[in-house]
Amino acid sequence: PTCPRCQSDSIGKLIPAYEFAGFLAKPDESPILDEEERYAARNLVSIQPQWDGRITGRWSLASGWSLILRQDEEVRWLNEGLPPTPTDNKSGVALLHNKAKGYAICSACGHLLSNPDQDAQNQKSRRKTNVKSDVNNQNFYGHHPSCTLASQPPLPLAIVTTEKAETLRLMLPVPYDFDDIQLKTWGLSLGYALKMGMQHCYMLDGSEIEFEFEGSWKVEQDGKRYRSVSLTFIDPSLGGSGYLRRIATQFDLVARNALEHLDHDPTCVTACYRCLKTYQNQRHHEYLNWLVVVPTLEEIIQSSPQANLAKTGDLNDPTPWLEAYDAGVGSPLELKFLKLFEKYGFHPQKQVPIALNTGEAPISVADFAIPEKRLAIYIDGASFHKGANLRRDRYIRDRLRNANPAWQVIELRSADLAQGEALVQSLKNNVS
Repeated sequence: PTCPRCQSDSIGKLIPAYEFAGFLAKPDESPILDEEERYAARNLVSIQPQWDGRITGRWSLASGWSLILRQDEEVRWLNEGLPPTPTDNKSGVALLHNKAKGYAICSACGHLLSNPDQDAQNQKSRRKTNVKSDVNNQNFYGHHPSCTLASQPPLPLAIVTTEKAETLRLMLPVPYDFDDIQLKTWGLSLGYALKMGMQHCYMLDGSEIEFEFEGSWKVEQDGKRYRSVSLTFIDPSLGGSGYLRRIATQFDLVARNALEHLDHDPTCVTACYRCLKTYQNQRHHEYLNWLVVVPTLEEIIQSSPQANLAKTGDLNDPTPWLEAYDAGVGSPLELKFLKLFEKYGFHPQKQVPIALNTGEAPISVADFAIPEKRLAIYIDGASFHKGANLRRDRYIRDRLRNANPAWQVIELRSADLAQGEALVQSLKNNVS
């Protein structure tokens, strides 16, 4: 057997995880002095879809990407606990793995356990005395008196629950050497923006649709290498509520609602609780940036999704995207403009970092530019950009236009391709 995403057959470390019927909750009345410290417990839960559902629908978006609807897919909600602290790592306490403490819960009786010997050894201020274990005492570790594992010390484990769910995936290829941080920023921001669009469009509660950013994994096709990612939306309702199919057929409407939601305070230059941040996605706050996904949303709203046959394979033909990446541009649409420019003798630089003034740090990546003439050309579509700075759309472009000396900022859409030679000539005039 191989992983359905990356096709790898390598086996990772086996980690114990158990499913419990429920827990007895204890109230915690500790004061919260900073709202950012109000860490939601669900932020410890990762979602792990198993890609084993029946494919019941496929659609193509205006960007050329795929939507795949699956039913009866096994989805696991996994809680491995908090990450270990430096003290935990030094003390020698048993950990689930190096990124998670796990939970000291007995898999037989369900009691929370402790190890008095280990606790005593970890007390820095204790006297150097021998600690005598009384393992004959069945409550020494905290097990239930009748527990069959009463004599065993606690071993960390994860908590898991599994159910069949309906999933909708937005699948897309990305450049092989694309920066991981930029990719995570773009993927998480787009996913949570679309989730907000779904909630506004269909009046859904935040818990009615789950989102998980999956990937990236390496793919090789016809000697070309790229990576693939999935923006996965999950309907956890038993049997599915039917929303995901409606969302797929009206994905352009979802994107439009997402854009309307993101039309907010212009001083928000990354993310805030008004746009993308919630208590439920706290672990991703450092990656969220609403400005980097506006061009992608504007590309998606150009046309309604087109239904496809439910055939084998999870991606539309990635060739147009791979050809664009090979040519040094960020999308098939940019490649069309590049060919048009070259046809009529216009040769701007591609994917150019743009700074307000010479010697300053770049604030944008233009699709095409002639820096010496201070001309920056942006192709408004779903593009991928290399470099340390992502394009930030209108806010950034206005700063370029208002710089001293000002930049000429040209914004083009797919409809502008119809102008042909006249468009190229107008661009040449701007730099003559």
